[in-house]
Amino acid sequence: MISNTPTPEDFYTSGKELLNFAWNSTAELLINFSQADFFGYDGTEISESYWAAAKRTLTTALTVIQQAVELIIKGRIAEVSPYLLISDTPSRWPSPYEKKPVDFERFRTIDAQDLIKVHDTFASTAFDSSFVDKFQNLRSIRNIVTHSAGKNITVQVAEVVESALYMHKSLFPSECWFSVRREFLRNSPGAQMEADEFATNHACWEASIVKNMLKPVQVKDYLSVDKKQRSYFCPACLDDASTNDKFDFRLAVLQPKGAETTNIYCPVCNATHPVQRVNCKNHDCDGNVISPDSGRCLTCADWQSDM
Repeated sequence: MISNTPTPEDFYTSGKELLNFAWNSTAELLINFSQADFFGYDGTEISESYWAAAKRTLTTALTVIQQAVELIIKGRIAEVSPYLLISDTPSRWPSPYEKKPVDFERFRTIDAQDLIKVHDTFASTAFDSSFVDKFQNLRSIRNIVTHSAGKNITVQVAEVVESALYMHKSLFPSECWFSVRREFLRNSPGAQMEADEFATNHACWEASIVKNMLKPVQVKDYLSVDKKQRSYFCPACLDDASTNDKFDFRLAVLQPKGAETTNIYCPVCNATHPVQRVNCKNHDCDGNVISPDSGRCLTCADWQSDM
């Protein structure tokens, strides 16, 4: 008898935690760099040296993303049967004659190089070639970084960000990364010492940086918004965030796009919110997208009842 048999959710939870860990270190670099002018530096002048100093952090983040993906693929396999994950011949298995159940963790599990093959053999839907190529590329980088100094590896921050977003979307297509990220932030150690608004402010800040950094097609793929479309405050995020430090992250867009549209989508909430199309009472604002719940203009954030 085998005890402590893992469930698919066990692997998914662990995999997402590692994705969040890799994202956290990368996002910290991006946020610090975005504040260069605040600390009296010219971002264009220090960019090269800053990202050169971040090389080890970025390569480590990529290796952690790869480890996360391996765990999540194991979860996919476990949906068929967790016992497919056991490798080695029976002669090398732990003994079942010790008068107690054999803990699953005592078994050696299949190597990363075999995960795709095992998954595609037993799962109802195989991974597509794009995912496989991306997975193998990450494995190659991980092996170099893990087993050597990796002196010739060059990793751009956009590559790390895109890899995390691509893998999350491929493996959890119904989820939005920034919604998942906000939940991690709400349960992070730092959140225990911050105001309740910490998670929303930080997730919106990260999403804003990433939206500006990625290409329009990538923004559409990973945030489900049109980068070229006019953006607005999300009414839910605006209510949930702290505005003491000038909360100025407009990430929501009208969906579908149009002058009569009365719904707005936010990639941090991963939700659609109703809006009213009436002119803002602030004469300095040309907005006409108002939250019916809070009574705030989603262009300038002013309260309409106070005008």
